[in-house]
Amino acid sequence: MTPAPLTKTLEFEKKNQNMPKLPKHVKVQKRPIPHPSTPSPYSGSSSPKTIYVSSSSPTMGVVKRVQKYLRAAENRATAKLLSGNNKGKKGDRRNQFAQLAQSNEALKKEEVFVKATGRAMERALKVGKWFEARGEDYTVSVKTGSVLVVDDVVEDEEEREKAVEESERMKKEVEEAKLKGENAELSKSAMRKRKRAVARLEGEQELPETRTRWVNMVEVAVSLK
Repeated sequence: MTPAPLTKTLEFEKKNQNMPKLPKHVKVQKRPIPHPSTPSPYSGSSSPKTIYVSSSSPTMGVVKRVQKYLRAAENRATAKLLSGNNKGKKGDRRNQFAQLAQSNEALKKEEVFVKATGRAMERALKVGKWFEARGEDYTVSVKTGSVLVVDDVVEDEEEREKAVEESERMKKEVEEAKLKGENAELSKSAMRKRKRAVARLEGEQELPETRTRWVNMVEVAVSLK
């Protein structure tokens, strides 16, 4: 039996409103979601370590990247601790323990974030599941949200010409049916359908160049214990 998707357990706030219906000759092209560049593992704790994954990202490849960031954070904390011990008085164990506790707390707060949207969310959750299975070493938290994205509204000129020709044909059929009166070949429902199609194309408003929508997002935070 195929296991249920991990995303089934998530809850999201519905933000998208009903969007105006676009004409048949108009298509919506999705833009890639822009992401800031991922900082180096060796950058300081003030730089958020975020990994953006796609639906094709290999799970273990992402896991190794997270581990690399966490090892770098651990090395920074160790170097800082050793530096502090060298400056302190020899035998001052109380001071050393205080520095060690402070270093551990700082390390717990230094998280690596794995973010994904849409179908890629399942991949991010699998990464989180891998670290959860090793809970003695890692702390994992999952947060859901949404991201506002921009899509391009593109008009197909060839399809538009076809739509105009179809509208002209329907308009002609409606006018001919009116002249024939009761002997018209078109039924009342067919007449109404053609009138609506003609009115829709003739009353078409200027199309927007873009439109926005919300997409679901998941953020998996991993830190050392």
